[in-house]
Amino acid sequence: MDNRSNEVLFDEGIRKAKELVSGYIFDVLTKCCEELIQDALDNKSGFRNLTGNTITSYACGLFMDGRFSYFVCSGDSMKQPVRVKLTKGETFVGVSYDNQNRRFTGTIETDKGYGEAFSFDFLKRYKSESRKGFEIVMCTGTEYSTYLENVLNADVLTGTFQRAQNTLFKNFKPMK
Repeated sequence: MDNRSNEVLFDEGIRKAKELVSGYIFDVLTKCCEELIQDALDNKSGFRNLTGNTITSYACGLFMDGRFSYFVCSGDSMKQPVRVKLTKGETFVGVSYDNQNRRFTGTIETDKGYGEAFSFDFLKRYKSESRKGFEIVMCTGTEYSTYLENVLNADVLTGTFQRAQNTLFKNFKPMK
């Protein structure tokens, strides 16, 4: 027979239940992150892949109680970019990520690095506003993603953001 008080046993049960629920939510949210990235890849429009840095840098970070707990990036399962990001005034002449002969001169200042590394660094430095609970942050690792959306009217991440709530809700099922 267990000599611990009902209060102690109850507290242990609550702690265990919270661990199970937290683990379930973490698993669901990591799946959501992967689906958000796939949604962005499937629904991107209005731009081609010159270097491959935008398409390989779609990333999601999952934060638990304010801590960076999970990272997934589209580049994890794709061929690597053909080169680092172009920066303003720099010209690319050659075969693009999409296997097309292209010539393009950069119009936006960049860090001249790779998009996937930029995404990871951004998420690593991100300060979550939620100290309790979960938060998903999605980004690309290219400074010109905003330019693509705002100037060229491309869909880099806006459509995925608009569909994110549906992606989240379809993944939550009763715990078993």
